[in-house]
Amino acid sequence: MTTLRFKQAGISLAVLTTALGLAGCGDGTSTTPSSAAPSAAATAPAATEAPKAEKITLSFFTNNSDRAVGQGKLEQELIEAYMKNNPNITIKVETLSPDPQYQDKIKVYNASNQLPDIISAWGNTNFLKPLVNNNALAEINKDDLKDMGFIPSSLDGFSSDGKLYGIPRNSDFWVLYYNKKVFADNGLQVPKTEAELFGVIDKLKAKKIVPIAMDGREAWTSGLWFDTLLQRASGTWDTSKKALDRSGSYKDPATVEAAKAVQRWVKAGAFGDGFLNQDYGAARNMFGQGKAAMFMMGEWEMGMAADANFPEEVRNNIGAFPIPSIEGGKGSTDDLTAWFGGGYAVSNNSKHKKEAIEFLKWMFRPDGWAKGVWQNGITFPAQKYDQYLTGKETEVQKDLTKIFNNSKTYSGTVAQDKFSSDTQKTFYDSIQKLEGIKMTPEDFANAIDEAADKSAKATK
Repeated sequence: MTTLRFKQAGISLAVLTTALGLAGCGDGTSTTPSSAAPSAAATAPAATEAPKAEKITLSFFTNNSDRAVGQGKLEQELIEAYMKNNPNITIKVETLSPDPQYQDKIKVYNASNQLPDIISAWGNTNFLKPLVNNNALAEINKDDLKDMGFIPSSLDGFSSDGKLYGIPRNSDFWVLYYNKKVFADNGLQVPKTEAELFGVIDKLKAKKIVPIAMDGREAWTSGLWFDTLLQRASGTWDTSKKALDRSGSYKDPATVEAAKAVQRWVKAGAFGDGFLNQDYGAARNMFGQGKAAMFMMGEWEMGMAADANFPEEVRNNIGAFPIPSIEGGKGSTDDLTAWFGGGYAVSNNSKHKKEAIEFLKWMFRPDGWAKGVWQNGITFPAQKYDQYLTGKETEVQKDLTKIFNNSKTYSGTVAQDKFSSDTQKTFYDSIQKLEGIKMTPEDFANAIDEAADKSAKATK
């Protein structure tokens, strides 16, 4: 994220190609009648060939650098299918990751008014607003998407002043993955409360098993965890919303309670030693190799169940459950940190704006992206996908579906993505100090409230 990183699930995809029917053209030939007197048809000018379609090249800049697996592979397959069936269109792909580097290059493109025709984009303030303010993004007609099954609120993040500037690709939400075999072998039950979680942690530590694999190096993961704990403390998603629009404050007592919960988890040994130096790949591998019983991450990692790099015993036993409630809190496991994150946008300065938008509309046709990501176990689409259920879904897909469908409230755009770029760094630095027990909960609340105030002034 920084916005969120939408990690590709390490799986192999079946090639997804849906041919577009091309209308055939007649050859325009005619025959001359045998009558000596020429007919009108015979004297008419010969039919000419229809002009060939203009050759068009579209530039496609994406943060999905791995084109062999996950979202990157599906992107590439859809691009190649489109070019095959539209031979006048060439789509040239440029990739860059990780996300901070990708977004830095977007800033350069934006500053020089040379944005590629199609870009990976995020529906959050600190990414979208500078582009919209610079008139850099093309407006997309919402009515063109009305029959594509988009979840209504999924378009909100890409909208500004009633206009739509992007198309979302995923529904993302925050969970704890767990190894069902490790739990069963140690007589453990899925925890629903903090007290139950700490009981699980104690038993795992006694068996020398890391309880939760956690990417502590990249603070966006901790930001999502904190968002969830703040809701668990307050019972509402409004604390952050009001603090950031300044109708409220992070000095709310719930912020301190959530910060105390962060430190309780760390002090209980939830993440093992040195987790603040552990990156995404290391945390994922620790869980995938069976060295950790749980893994805190987004739903996009459901593809672990098909990752051939992991032992079959682990792959076949991956499940998921919501973040537990916390001590004295008002929120419950029915409240889900869920947002509609990555997607695509089109440059307003593109010479082929219409063709770029047409490609995206084709990409998100009912049996395009949504079907591909679901049936290949990549992620949850931002579109309805019930019609693509096969009955062969993995256990973790079933668990995640149950979590998503049973939730009573959703967070929407998460707090870290509403901070301005400079103040987002303050938020990240503060939360890592909190996790490192180098900042008190009270000082943390004051620090992020000051950042929220600066952010509100900077984004007016």
